Amino acid sequence: MTTDVLSGKERSSSQSRPRNESVNIAGKVKGNTWKIRQQQRLRQQAVKQREREMAQEKEHEADRKREIRKERERKAEEKARLQAMAEKVCIVAEAHVSNH
Repeated sequence: MTTDVLSGKERSSSQSRPRNESVNIAGKVKGNTWKIRQQQRLRQQAVKQREREMAQEKEHEADRKREIRKERERKAEEKARLQAMAEKVCIVAEAHVSNH
């Protein structure tokens, strides 16, 4: 059995404070705030990392959609250009046939 200095009460060894706890002036046992703060910090870091990953995924998705849109526009422009060339060829061919 050990005697708690501040409260004067006896405690068995199973009831004694763990080494990482301390007693403040009022005699209240306070937990290991360092471990608690470290756990909170790690949780916050994990949350921030996940937020960054989600923002990055969102940006990649926007980039992917932008590239798809640009590719569709390029294909449409190419198709219009080829149709214009085909019409010119047909007009020239018709003019050449009608002249003979």
